[in-house]
Amino acid sequence: MRLRCRNLWVSFRSDGREVPVLRDLAFEAGQGEFLTVVGPSGCGKTTLLRTIAGLIRPQVGEVQRIITAADTNQQVLLVFQEDNLFPWMTALENAAFGLEMQGVAKAERERRAGELLRRYGMAGRERAYPHELSLGMKQRVAVIRCFLSDPAVLLMDEPFGALDVQTRLKLQQELLDLWEQNHKTVVFVTHDCEEAVLLSDRVLVLSPQPARLIAEVRIPFPRPRAPELTLEGDFLTLKREIARKLGMVGAPRLAAPGAGRWQRPAGPDEAEGFEL
Repeated sequence: MRLRCRNLWVSFRSDGREVPVLRDLAFEAGQGEFLTVVGPSGCGKTTLLRTIAGLIRPQVGEVQRIITAADTNQQVLLVFQEDNLFPWMTALENAAFGLEMQGVAKAERERRAGELLRRYGMAGRERAYPHELSLGMKQRVAVIRCFLSDPAVLLMDEPFGALDVQTRLKLQQELLDLWEQNHKTVVFVTHDCEEAVLLSDRVLVLSPQPARLIAEVRIPFPRPRAPELTLEGDFLTLKREIARKLGMVGAPRLAAPGAGRWQRPAGPDEAEGFEL
């Protein structure tokens, strides 16, 4: 499925006044594209996903879902930062829930869910309940549930934002591996510039609220992508470019004339630019 957002305007009432959240947003997500949206905290990224999902109706504009021949299931699923597992179900039952709703027989859905759970680090934990799982395990189950449901589009709202760095890196690779198997259309929201570059085909940069589209960055790296990519120079250049568009780092600058000599360029985690 392709998505086409046409001139979206969304606002809410607060203390008797209209608060604009999205302003004239227009973009497309192609069939099988991994599209990531970045923007300042509170700019309206979650509102955008909820609008695409049909949970919020825009005052102006529309979201078009363009069905293709590959869309045997036309469902659009939204994955939140919270895992949203059913506490009375085991990890296996939670992972298989979408298949159950589709009428898949119990033995078959548990076989398919069990295979993915074991493949992605959940061996021996299939019968555990959510309160017995770590945060990373719960989020892993939630992502597996979505891919097993086989939707046409996956909307992912910072699914790894609350995780520690090591767990987040591992789940990023697992997500890429799952996505490579069927190339679902994904719209992914994150605050993390590195995550955006690693996962995406294209990155959309939003302004502070009310959110408008201020930049589009295409990611040229071939797939599949390994974690080592994040250490390469071209990767770091793109990461800095997105951070600069977000206002997280300054533009390259020169010192006052006569400073005397070249200084080494700033490292990837330092302030931008170099001095003369």
